Amino acid sequence: MDMTSSAYACPKPEPRKRTKGRKGREESKVKRVVRAACVERDGYCLVLKLDLPGCGGPSEWAHFAGHRRSETRGMAPERRHDTRFSGMLCRRHHKAEEANRFRVVYHTAKYADGPVSWEQVAA
Repeated sequence: MDMTSSAYACPKPEPRKRTKGRKGREESKVKRVVRAACVERDGYCLVLKLDLPGCGGPSEWAHFAGHRRSETRGMAPERRHDTRFSGMLCRRHHKAEEANRFRVVYHTAKYADGPVSWEQVAA
């Protein structure tokens, strides 16, 4: 027997294209469920639901500060996308929230799934 060859097979890793495709399909399933739950909970805009004025533009799914998609990269889809840290906002309020002009205030340990309010951030 030749001592340079191994008796055990060393399988090749899964191709990157297949891995990324599988992960993308898994994440899109989670996104679909969480986005639908946010639409049901918030309607057109969470801020409008709180009777604050000035909605404008189409409804968008927003990840709130501290849980933005850029801050949760590499995490499992179930941790990245959660109704507790995301909601539906009109485009105007979504841009204001991303620019840190508005901030969501959570009143319970349920975060956005419980009662929330908004505060304007001083510039």
